[in-house]
This record gives sequence, C-alpha cells and structure tokens, in this order.
Amino acid sequence: MSALLLSACMGTTETEPVSPSTSSGVRPLTPTVGAMTFEPAALPTPSPLPKTATAAPAATTFPVQGLISAVGAVLPSDQQCAASIHYSSWEPRPDNTAANHRVPTAQQLAAIDQFYPTYTQNPQANGYSARISGNFTGTTDEIIQWVACKWGVNADLVRAQAAVESWWHQSTAAGKTTESRYCPPATWNGASCPSFYGLLQITYRYFSHEWPMMRDDTAFNADYVYGMMRMCYEGLATQLQASTPSAGYPRYHAGDIWGCLGSWYSGQWYDSGAIHYIQEVQKTLQEKPWLGQWF
Repeated sequence: MSALLLSACMGTTETEPVSPSTSSGVRPLTPTVGAMTFEPAALPTPSPLPKTATAAPAATTFPVQGLISAVGAVLPSDQQCAASIHYSSWEPRPDNTAANHRVPTAQQLAAIDQFYPTYTQNPQANGYSARISGNFTGTTDEIIQWVACKWGVNADLVRAQAAVESWWHQSTAAGKTTESRYCPPATWNGASCPSFYGLLQITYRYFSHEWPMMRDDTAFNADYVYGMMRMCYEGLATQLQASTPSAGYPRYHAGDIWGCLGSWYSGQWYDSGAIHYIQEVQKTLQEKPWLGQWF
C-alpha cells in the first residue's frame, strides 16, 4: 500500500496515527485481519520450494539468514540481478504480459521524485531513489526475483506482499476516491477514480510523478516500492521518528523490515493499520499461495 511517508507527503510532522478505515490515502484490507498476534521473532525463515513444483518459482536463495540483508549492505546492480535469477516459462498472470515488457523512458525516470527532500530530511536517501530504474522485462515472478535481488530482500517476501496487494495482477486499480484532484489524467469517470495502481498498489495522490509508470510498468512499480522500503530499512525515513507506535512496539529505527512494510500500508510506525497489514503479509508468506494449483 502506498501510504509510506504519508505525513511527509502532506508536509506535516503530526504524530496522530492514520486510520486505515477513514484516511483517504489508505485502503482497508479485505478481509480485515483479526486480533493482532504479530511477534517478529516468531516468523520462520522462508524455506526452499519443493522439488515437485517444477513449474513454480525456483527455490529462494538468499545470502543471509532471514528476509533481508544487513543494514548498510552493498546492493547488487540491475545487471547482476538479471544474471542471477531463475528464468522459466511459468507465468500465472498472462494479463501482465504487456506491462511486464514495458520499461520507463529516460524522460520519465528523470521526472520521478527523489526521496530527499520529498519524503525525508536525510539527503543520503537519494542514493536509493537514484537506483530506481524499472529496467527489466520478463515474467511476473522473474520481475519479483529481480526486484528482490536488487534491494537485498528475500523474493518470497515480495511475492507475499504482491499477493496481498494485487494477487499479482499489475492491472489492479483500487481504492476509489471521489475527489477528482487526486485522480490521474483520464481516469475520472465523472464520479470517482481508482487511487491505487499496480502490483504493489502505489497511490497517485502522493506519488503523482511516478505516473503512468506505476500503472503501466510492472518492474518499475515493484522497483519503486522496494527502493522506498530499503530507504526506510536503512534508517533514513526521518519523518517516521515522530510516529508513536502501539504499546509494546519500538519506535522507528534502522533494521526493522516489518515496521517499514507496515508503514507502506498506513504511513505510520506500528499503528493498528500497520500491524494488521504486517500480519496479513506474514500469513501469506507462511502459506505461499503462489505454489498452489489455483493461484
């Protein structure tokens, strides 16, 4: 969900939590997750795929124990990741084909927001926004693997989040708004338009300079979201320092990928909306629906 850095986008440092049921920048999860039972230490390390699933994604190989490489780790290049992923003909989402083979133009990339000063007050963040390219084509899972490699995360985490957000359909457009000023060009139907677009559901309201690539280019959509996620994980999302977490949760700090993932949904650090979103992604990560026959 594209509400990460919500308060910064709105030019405010208020610490009040964003309610996913009322904020125009956040789409509630469906179905709503029940009682919160999230414990970071309890999440299992994703296991390799079974050998019998020959048509499904290859076993996830990851250089460190867990879901993400260490804070400050050297990240591989676009080319290194393109050379290292598992290629196959498996494509559970043939409707993504056009978007999977479209990449941004140089002009489009030059116009996207740099993380500093738009979303953070730490200029080091631009080292991450400068890496965003969307420069890869392939199947949906190959794109997911490429993005995961590029930003140092386990591909199963990206697979799970994409399943929660769009069920891997790049064409997903959700979160209706009735305010035309928040609509991308040519999407207003006279009464409303969708707010969120693509594999990982970027919102036009706060990321208008990333239009139309967020809708049209699968690799760009995922590359942008995980670039922002990595920036947060590195401790550079300064506006989250003012966010008050739910009781029992730590304040914003570097090295917490779950906190960063939750803030992508709610714009806050471990508020109720973020916690519910984390739990939903964890559940999907454990179940791995992309290995199922009917995915």
